Amino acid sequence: MDSEARVFEDFVPPHSMVREPATHTLSVDLSAAGYKKEHIRVQMVHSHRRLVVRGERPVAGNRWSRFRLELRVPDGCDAKAIHARFDNGFVRVTMPGAAPEPVKVDTGAAATSPPAAKKDNGAAAAQQQQQQEARGGEKGNEGEKKDEPAVERKQEVRQRVMSSPNKDGGDGREDGDASGAGEVVAPASPSRQQEYGFLHGRRKMATTVLGVALALISLGIYVKYSVWP
Repeated sequence: MDSEARVFEDFVPPHSMVREPATHTLSVDLSAAGYKKEHIRVQMVHSHRRLVVRGERPVAGNRWSRFRLELRVPDGCDAKAIHARFDNGFVRVTMPGAAPEPVKVDTGAAATSPPAAKKDNGAAAAQQQQQQEARGGEKGNEGEKKDEPAVERKQEVRQRVMSSPNKDGGDGREDGDASGAGEVVAPASPSRQQEYGFLHGRRKMATTVLGVALALISLGIYVKYSVWP
């Protein structure tokens, strides 16, 4: 039969919404209207979050019974998870609640930007290495400064021993010199010992000649002023 010749009888079936914390259930009672599963359509309009339940069936001749329910989906329901079923003349539409979104935990700048952390660690390591090298250089300079007095003292003792030989003609070390105690001075070579002995003899001779000259001058002055009136 052509749909244009149909005569529709509209009615509003009894319906109720059961609201629970996790799920909302819409129940439409069609048990007295004689509807079957193939007479019913359930549609979800996602753009407007609207739920549409409608149906139509023939009654007699060109008369048709039809209904249409349009309800807003409650807040907190997952529109994509809505499902419907027909059971013993009742249409039951289940609207599950939306799962809570996981809370993002901020673990800090190091977790969100590992390259920057690595870069900071590399810079800190380089700075620490530079500090260690600087400390090592300072320790080396301190060690050199500490060794300088000992080297200068050894050179002074060596020069003192070389310039004033021992009375006994030994290796050039003085037994009574407290400044040279505990230090080992290498003995001079034979050529150096001869050179030092020659210089010492010349110095002694010059001292003797100077003493004789002074004595003669003093004697001449004495004779001049004592003999001559």
